[in-house]
Amino acid sequence: MMERMVYNTVWDKINAYLVFLIPVLIIGVLLNIIKFPIIAILIFLSFIFLCNNHEKSVVCALVFCKMIGTFGPALGIPLSGTVVAFLMIIAFMRKDLLKLFCKKTTKPIVFILSIFFIFMVYFLLTGETRYSGTKFNTMIISLFVYTVAYLILVTFDDIRMERMTVPFLLFALMQLGYVESLSGHGPSGLLDFSFFRNACMDLMRKNMTVLSYHNMGIAAFIGVAFMMSQRKKINNYFDIVFLFSAFWLIVLSGARQTIFGFVFLIFVWLVFRTERFKLTTVILASIVIVGIYLCLQMLEVPILQETSVRGAHLGSDLNRNYDYPLMIISYHFLDGIGFGNYHNPYTHEIYPHNIILEILCEMGFVGMIFIGMVVFAFVRSHHFLLRNKLPNGGICLLLWIPYLIRSMISGDLGENISLFISMFLLFHYRGIVVSRKRLEQLMKLRRAPKSVYWKKTNEEVPASNNEIIEVNK
Repeated sequence: MMERMVYNTVWDKINAYLVFLIPVLIIGVLLNIIKFPIIAILIFLSFIFLCNNHEKSVVCALVFCKMIGTFGPALGIPLSGTVVAFLMIIAFMRKDLLKLFCKKTTKPIVFILSIFFIFMVYFLLTGETRYSGTKFNTMIISLFVYTVAYLILVTFDDIRMERMTVPFLLFALMQLGYVESLSGHGPSGLLDFSFFRNACMDLMRKNMTVLSYHNMGIAAFIGVAFMMSQRKKINNYFDIVFLFSAFWLIVLSGARQTIFGFVFLIFVWLVFRTERFKLTTVILASIVIVGIYLCLQMLEVPILQETSVRGAHLGSDLNRNYDYPLMIISYHFLDGIGFGNYHNPYTHEIYPHNIILEILCEMGFVGMIFIGMVVFAFVRSHHFLLRNKLPNGGICLLLWIPYLIRSMISGDLGENISLFISMFLLFHYRGIVVSRKRLEQLMKLRRAPKSVYWKKTNEEVPASNNEIIEVNK
């Protein structure tokens, strides 16, 4: 039986109603009834009225930066998305901006800057070539954007993830409407899962400014990660409608890695949502993931092709050909071909769709060793905790998965520095500082019978996901 939603404020109630409206908006956009400027207005309204200042700053960094930077110039308004987004963040965070940089965030920032320094050295040694300059500029922008966004997430406990998920889904839907308006025609039906991808590819061939079809799926994917991070179970219609809407948008994007990532995210959520590790859950979820993967490889069946404009070719090229990047590695295994110098003349791709292969191609095994040393040092430090949670209780691992999936299947080094930023900030454990006498009392209490243990509050007993305790001697 479904539980009733509990609304703390009238704005939370409006937020829930807006989620229930999203499937209607998707149908309206697919039928070419609702235009993308209407979706843009809804994004700004949900942003202004439904989020607090900390949530607005995160939305500015992760949504508005890309949204303004892409749609502004496309509509004839020459705006820098990064500059506008950061001005808005400064306005919202003016009282709390200095709180982001303190002792608790010093170590992860050092790790982030170490990774950036390695990339910068390779860029300087390579020299600015056709693609290296653009890639390095993208990396600088990503460095600032994602660092600020995740510093906010790991610092404040008044952030509710579900209030930020609506702008993510609406942003994904806005991209669908935008591409539909540029292409001049819509999908053949509500289940035309190849329209958006094919339309984006056609527009890129015509050198028209348009977002990559990956970005639509990733926006919805991150929205799912945000919401599920604060859920222990799916217990109301809000969650069901949200997941249905997000998955619909992800499938419409045609981004295969995002479809697989969605399933993988649910698998990880089933494992980490409680403190207990259930082997049966892992086995069942693994079977489901394998089944979904096999289904993705069979998407060329005629019944699915009949619902598309030109036939969905998702199955034929699901497995990418890595012969060319492996050939580059074999010839330049030590130092690589240079930062941003990867280019496949046969497919005209500028990255090999895998961050490990890209690092090996452009920076060689020497660069991979340097990066591996930084990651290994972080994992080996006593500040790393895989089961870490945000101050608001969100599961950090779920927030990291979208960047992991994206980096392993698509995206280049410039964008995927977000993988390292999110990892270092999300998994950096902030220990509880206590005296040794208080530590002994806590350990005795943890060994007490459960009837006594559960009578104590969370302030008296550390949660089971926060086992590491820094001690003042």
